[in-house]
Amino acid sequence: MGGTAIGDFTLSTTMEDYTFETNAGGDVKVVYDNDAGNADVQIDYAVINGVTLQAEDQPDNTGVWNSGQCGGIASEWLQCSGHIGFGFLSPGEPGESTGTGLFTHADFPIGMAVSGPGENRSFLDIAEKQVSINEHFGELTAGNIMKMSYLHPAEDRYNWDNAEQMLNWANANGKKVHGHTFIWHSDYQIPNWMKNYSGDFEAMLDEHVRTIATRFKGRVVSWDVANEVINEANNCWRDSVFYQKLGKDFVANAFRVANEADPDVDLYYNDFDTEGGNTAKLSCLLELVDELQAANVPIDGVGFQMHVQIDWPSTSAIASAFQAIVDRGLKVKITELDIPLNNPWASAPFPQYTAFTDAAAERQKQRYKSIVQTYLDTVPAHLRGGITVWGLWDGDSWLLELGSRQGTADWPLLFSGPANGPYEAKPALDGFIEALDGQ
Repeated sequence: MGGTAIGDFTLSTTMEDYTFETNAGGDVKVVYDNDAGNADVQIDYAVINGVTLQAEDQPDNTGVWNSGQCGGIASEWLQCSGHIGFGFLSPGEPGESTGTGLFTHADFPIGMAVSGPGENRSFLDIAEKQVSINEHFGELTAGNIMKMSYLHPAEDRYNWDNAEQMLNWANANGKKVHGHTFIWHSDYQIPNWMKNYSGDFEAMLDEHVRTIATRFKGRVVSWDVANEVINEANNCWRDSVFYQKLGKDFVANAFRVANEADPDVDLYYNDFDTEGGNTAKLSCLLELVDELQAANVPIDGVGFQMHVQIDWPSTSAIASAFQAIVDRGLKVKITELDIPLNNPWASAPFPQYTAFTDAAAERQKQRYKSIVQTYLDTVPAHLRGGITVWGLWDGDSWLLELGSRQGTADWPLLFSGPANGPYEAKPALDGFIEALDGQ
């Protein structure tokens, strides 16, 4: 555990159970010392905090004999001296989330989007990210690695490794996971084979959803089933490959298939610019929701991405959008919240801030606080799907890469500090907590 031997066992020639308890933290590895030089060992699974992790599903295996060398593939076998890694476990009582920060102030999920294994600045590669996540967040959303091209890169092949590593860490550390997303139109996120598919497109897409939902059944608490299918300038529907092939039916189909595969998971429709500032898009959203409900499609909630501005939209407009979903008996989840200080579309010259001054920090604090307060005031407790912030550290925000922001600095998230931590809570975090605490 974290490079320290917690248990030491002499193996036998039959399958045996080996157990230990510890409050230590770090990378969990089962290490094999092939001191005899010619023995093989089979590791069936590890149970960590009640979560069963199959050895053959773990990509970190340095001891399997593979193509004339040690390591390189997932397997339950170790022929060389080496290890199988089962993820990262934070210090604390086994099976419990150990944080005392932001998420402990709410009785609904408070989450964060993460860069996962295989991505630049993965949270699994930066220990201080794990510390801050454990302290302040109770739910994770994969920013990319559970999207279409990552999980299903070839027609006959799914790639589970990176998502499994994230899920293993979440489960070992007492965190929930919100799945994002079965279907998204973005060109780089649709695998090429799917764009060019010439067979039964509906059956193929249904099987895509079914396979992923089945794989993560019981380990993901909710899913964004379809993401950003609305275009208010095109009769409400984005002209994606899915719409071209199947019309609007692909959305209802995906919800039904996901529900059949995992009846206990909450299913959301997710989109941006629907939080009241764009009335035409909100109208399209409500039309879509009404059609799904009229057809008895098993939709549980609506995700509002909430990539908002410091001064737009108004909290009254946000409240009206939330209320429209509440009136339909659906859950409301803020799925991708961030609040930059500079607004390229404001009347004032851009950028409005060139430094993160005390005045800027206070303004951002009050904006975070007012949005959280609006959520609490508008959405009743039984319909609160949660609030997720789209990242941890300001310097990792996706907003910094947008061409519309012209390469200017900004500070849209809850933490600042050095790139690899320790991360420093900003006044915005205080505003978030004050709203949750009714201050």
